[in-house]
Amino acid sequence: MNRYSQLLRKRDFALLWGGATVSALGDGMSFIALVWLVIERGGTPADVGWLAAVYTAPVVIGGLAAGVILDRFDPRLVLAADSAIRGLAVASIPIAAALGVLTTTQIFVVAGIYGLLFMTSSAGIPTMIPRLVEREDLTTANAMESLSFGISGLIGPTIAGLVIATLGAPLVLALDAATYGFFVLCLLAMGRGPAQLVESPSVPAPAEKRSGGGLGPALRFVLGAPAILTITLMYMCLNVAGGIFAVVIPIYAHDVLGGGATTYGLLVSSRTAGDLVGLVAVGAITWRWPLGRSIAGAIVICALMSSFLLFGPAFVPLLVILAVWGVFESSLTPWAQTIRMRLIPPELRGRVFALLRTLMQSTRPIGAVIAGSLLTNGDLMPALAAMTVLLALPGLIGLRIPALGRGPTAEPA
Repeated sequence: MNRYSQLLRKRDFALLWGGATVSALGDGMSFIALVWLVIERGGTPADVGWLAAVYTAPVVIGGLAAGVILDRFDPRLVLAADSAIRGLAVASIPIAAALGVLTTTQIFVVAGIYGLLFMTSSAGIPTMIPRLVEREDLTTANAMESLSFGISGLIGPTIAGLVIATLGAPLVLALDAATYGFFVLCLLAMGRGPAQLVESPSVPAPAEKRSGGGLGPALRFVLGAPAILTITLMYMCLNVAGGIFAVVIPIYAHDVLGGGATTYGLLVSSRTAGDLVGLVAVGAITWRWPLGRSIAGAIVICALMSSFLLFGPAFVPLLVILAVWGVFESSLTPWAQTIRMRLIPPELRGRVFALLRTLMQSTRPIGAVIAGSLLTNGDLMPALAAMTVLLALPGLIGLRIPALGRGPTAEPA
């Protein structure tokens, strides 16, 4: 834990991480509240589905614009403006509810604003991390970023449910708006002097700074960086598999295990708990193996865990399988982010991170569509097999890609 404490003694990084973690916790509560408000207002399951689409689909549009803005302006101020706008949008719902003028249309508009601006923080935080920590601390810092999302995903919905049951959904959104305000204060409290940049010695920065050059330089960089391109394609496959998992696991809980919502929740929580344990371990140790090869190996182990579902394990063995799956899956993002931060030139970080995360986010819905088409006859086997293949192939291929075993992907963290 010494590596974590050392990072938290860096004032600006502690402000960034602390503010982002509190804000992520608010986000983990807000979607539950939005869904509940739609249901309370007589919404149908189709309305809930449309709300989920509006909440996530604008990410593709906003993500491409966010990268250009992050590279053109101070990322700290861009993140503060993003949080202020989203906080005001979310706060409009409890205000309208208190005045008795809340409409379902307003709920959808707020969800759309969230989705449109989501990628600003998703790309902005990794853009700032290399400015605030030493090169050897990147993996720990990236593990801490992932922990923020893991914690919010684990306890955010639970807090939201308790608050909704006792005080109502609008108060949940008021709390979320307050978390945005807290993040703004943390960002504004950070130092304003020249930031330290973690440069990549293996990829020289372009002679001409092209911060205003749109997404073209970012795309050309990704296509010319074999390690980053390979990892991105691997993650796109993983997210397709993740989309299948999200559809399959509740059906498995109901049809195979004969359980209800509690069984489903415990299965999801088991994997999330494994994620958190793995993230703590990844950030605490110094990893000496090539990070690219390690990512591929961890994906192969995840595929092995997925293959066990084909044998219809009972509840307790499945909890263990999902926890182990989560432990190995948790290492992927910190290691991949470390590789990217070592390779991406500072003047392209905003655009490249936004482009990569937008590409990876866009493939998860494809997995849901594939799962739906494979489950038409009620048989889980085709969907489970597809999920396993989508995990195994990228992992096995990645073990053979030379770019994942040398250069910045192989340098000791």
